[in-house]
Amino acid sequence: MKCKTCGKNSDSDYCFQHKPKKGLQWGPKPSLTSKKEFTGGKFIPKKPFKPKRKLLAYKPKGYEAMYEEILKMRNFFMEIWKKRTHHSEVSGAYLGSEPMSTYFHHILAKEKYPEACLDEENIILLTLEEHSNVENDMYRYEEVNKRRNHLLTKYERT
Repeated sequence: MKCKTCGKNSDSDYCFQHKPKKGLQWGPKPSLTSKKEFTGGKFIPKKPFKPKRKLLAYKPKGYEAMYEEILKMRNFFMEIWKKRTHHSEVSGAYLGSEPMSTYFHHILAKEKYPEACLDEENIILLTLEEHSNVENDMYRYEEVNKRRNHLLTKYERT
């Protein structure tokens, strides 16, 4: 079968490049911060987030390890958010004062490079649209490509 747009061979009506993309899901924004507490008009900083243990009546196998990984990743993102300016590292667009998980992108995939998962160099701050574009086309932005090449030499597999 040939792509209707460019005529290249494909498995369906469109090749991978011209296949219609799924839209982003709508709903509440994912957030990394919990509700802020104010006492007497003064802001009291919270300790690292650690919700109550009884989140599920039944805990599936591996739940504790998964729970710890999520907390570790969340606290890692919060440390990066405190250190860096709250602007996209590709376009320079302001990201706001509240961190969202969609702003943090792993340049090298967590599954393929687990050793780079908690490396600050492997995280780049992006807008929601830039993050979506990078997920669909990993070579879209020059800044991400430069950092990927640097990280690939750093984590070169022998």
